[in-house]
Amino acid sequence: MRPLEWLSLLAFLPALLLPWLLRSGRRPWVFDVAALLPLLATLAQLLLEGWRVQMVPLYLLAALVLVTRLRSRRRTPGTGRPTRLRTGVTALVLAAGAVPAWVLPVVTLPRPTGPYAVGAVDRELGDPVRARRLMVSIWYPAAQSGSRAPLTPFPGQVAAGLATSFGVPAAAPLLQHLRYFTASATRNAPLLPSASRFPVLVFSPGLVGVRFQNSGTFQELASHGYVVVALDHTDAAAVTVFPDGEVRGYDLGRLGIQPDELEKSTRSLLPTWVADQRLVYDTLTTWAAADPTFGDRLDLRRIGSFGHSFGGVTALEVCRVEVRCRAAVNLDGGLPEGGLRPAPRPVLLMTSSQSNNFAYATQRWRQYLRAATAPAAWLEVPRSTHYSLTILPLMVPLLVPRAYDRAAGRDTADHYVNAFFDRHLRGLPTRLLDRPARGAAGQGGVLWRE
Repeated sequence: MRPLEWLSLLAFLPALLLPWLLRSGRRPWVFDVAALLPLLATLAQLLLEGWRVQMVPLYLLAALVLVTRLRSRRRTPGTGRPTRLRTGVTALVLAAGAVPAWVLPVVTLPRPTGPYAVGAVDRELGDPVRARRLMVSIWYPAAQSGSRAPLTPFPGQVAAGLATSFGVPAAAPLLQHLRYFTASATRNAPLLPSASRFPVLVFSPGLVGVRFQNSGTFQELASHGYVVVALDHTDAAAVTVFPDGEVRGYDLGRLGIQPDELEKSTRSLLPTWVADQRLVYDTLTTWAAADPTFGDRLDLRRIGSFGHSFGGVTALEVCRVEVRCRAAVNLDGGLPEGGLRPAPRPVLLMTSSQSNNFAYATQRWRQYLRAATAPAAWLEVPRSTHYSLTILPLMVPLLVPRAYDRAAGRDTADHYVNAFFDRHLRGLPTRLLDRPARGAAGQGGVLWRE
């Protein structure tokens, strides 16, 4: 909950406690003030932080407490028992009203640890050969920091798309608070002046994912000097919103995959997603040559790919077929049946404890790594789930395993991804990727698998 939301919640305490301490007929002005406090705190919260649907029960309760107090002043004070009964009911309603605000909090991404401010900008890409449109977000080292950027400029459309793609379109209003999600980045900030060019990383989310789902990792990498290009795979993302107002939701039928073919969808989708990332690679060449922001600032000799879930599988395949890809990271992406041919480039596989419970998944990962001809490492983030490697633990804390430390898990994944690309794109030494003795845990508690 946001600071003023906590304040509005705590403002109910005097109205709850006074009936147990004083009779309503004594010092009536104290009861008047106690009944007024929740409404004043609520008004401050609405004006300064903005309303959200999860807080509506508390907004209504604040008004109800004041109305009830005004009505009680017209009656002769009694013994106080009815007031105490109402207090008990109010406490129950207050607790029930606070739960939605806690289950679906407003997300403010933590500040990255790197030395640079972070900028962000959205752009549309087009592939005339495939008649395909894509949206990307670019995160980059900025010359200066400014106001925090929203995670998405289209919160309403994204909320509807997420709710629909997961089969609960009626839940879209519950995601109204997406409009308040912010990152430690500034929209359209000037690029950081530098004598050297910046290495570039291309990111793909998972199936039905969205490009801001790993924004915490993007801003962390950008703060350490990387340009990160995250894309929505149109028609396979939960929703893609284009600058001209077109909204494309999740619909694999547009990509030639029917509902009864979903089990084979990953194999069918892979060429499309690889082509999408390669379009980004081609666009980087154009930007490096003559872009107002990125012209002559991108190091096209140091490009890597990474992704989450099926996006991680895509990164591996991109680095196999695309000579410009120098290294790849797969964040918990299960390989398709039959596996993949290994990329002839350094590879990092970072998996969750949850996914490592599936024998078929671990078998395919093990076969991939054993056949690798370039440096390959397999790390497990302890006590994590598939979505622990995204910002979902911040969005829905209720889904986080009790034993999983959200901050430590996030930092572990980000630091290892950063160290991996530092070693293989920048040639920077790091001990973080030195394999510990057999059976020992790595730094940060990460587990090395083989």
